[in-house]
Amino acid sequence: MKFETSLLEGCALITLEEFHDSRGSFTKIYNEAIFKEYGINTVFKEQFFSTSHKNVLRGMHYQSAPFEHCKLIVCMSGSVLDVVLDTRKDSPTFGQSTSFFLEEGDGKAVFIPEGVAHGFLSLQENTVLMYAASSEQEKSAEGGILWNSFGFDWTCDSPTLSERDMSHESFETFKHRTLA
Repeated sequence: MKFETSLLEGCALITLEEFHDSRGSFTKIYNEAIFKEYGINTVFKEQFFSTSHKNVLRGMHYQSAPFEHCKLIVCMSGSVLDVVLDTRKDSPTFGQSTSFFLEEGDGKAVFIPEGVAHGFLSLQENTVLMYAASSEQEKSAEGGILWNSFGFDWTCDSPTLSERDMSHESFETFKHRTLA
């Protein structure tokens, strides 16, 4: 596995190990020892996937302490614009965002550390995104930042959003509440 740092402290784009033979391929998406070599000491406790239509935007999601978690994201089918926003008030990259393009078969994954909000825009029909999380989902700790409130260009003016994602607080409100 090859780890490439991103603009946000602790986030990484990972080129995964792929093995090919006459049957097809095999891809390793996680190895505890390799992750530890790169300073990532986590155990993933929950895994799930979502299926999305084209122009569905999910995010920007996070979990509050003591239930925050890091995530490992892989696109299993279709393609996404994967977006992260640093919500860690003591981070040198607080308030900054960056994105990654992920698509089926690209051999890439994104590692997102605790305290970083995550969302994505599905770029194709039937896009499947797989997530591994270091803590279990805790409804009482779920939070979110409004998708269009932190200056990121999603390249889609009217995405399809859930009612929950449309009702997240703006980044400005989050920032004032968090830094107060």
